[in-house]
Amino acid sequence: MAGRVVYSDVPHRPDAARWLHPLLLASNAALAGACRYIAPRTKVVFREPFLVKEESDRPIVYVTWHRLNYVCMPMLLALPPEARPTIIAHDGVASRAFSHQSVAWMGMEAFAFRRRSKVPAREQIAEYIRTTGRPILNLPDSGGPYGKVKPGTLEVARASGARIVPFVVETDRSFSVGKTLEHVIPLPHARVDVRRGPALDGTASVADLQAALDALG
Repeated sequence: MAGRVVYSDVPHRPDAARWLHPLLLASNAALAGACRYIAPRTKVVFREPFLVKEESDRPIVYVTWHRLNYVCMPMLLALPPEARPTIIAHDGVASRAFSHQSVAWMGMEAFAFRRRSKVPAREQIAEYIRTTGRPILNLPDSGGPYGKVKPGTLEVARASGARIVPFVVETDRSFSVGKTLEHVIPLPHARVDVRRGPALDGTASVADLQAALDALG
């Protein structure tokens, strides 16, 4: 599939930082270029089958920890193009700086919900899933506290009738960036191991999803 950025079609207040657009394009270009260089030089190993035919009857919400979002990129690019989940982003500056055009330029889809809208983000995401039927990648600890599941991901899955598939990625060559949240950045020639757990139904609890992610390491 061709990469693109899809914005939520809900009433919202205008963007307050349009003047940043050229800088945001530059940061996206830098990230996309780095991923395009590193990914082909990375060995991705799926410890278990990642795509399960029996799960194809319903949309899927893939979930992993926020600190692993960048090390996920070689894994996502190793999947067949049609199976790559949509990256969930928002229309704020922090997300636009790295998670919009860079995703599209790598041949994936990004869905940006509107933060300056009266429609809750989880409703916007659920509507996107219901409308498109596409799998998405969500980070259940976004915004902190990190490493702790928040209920929004489960509410999105329930509202859209999706399955939840937890997974983690580990790499033997990486460095970390950030203070509050240490993003894991893979290095060229790294090995990326992908471990996924059994799918959870929308009736799962926060404690269920937390336990499933913790069990993966």
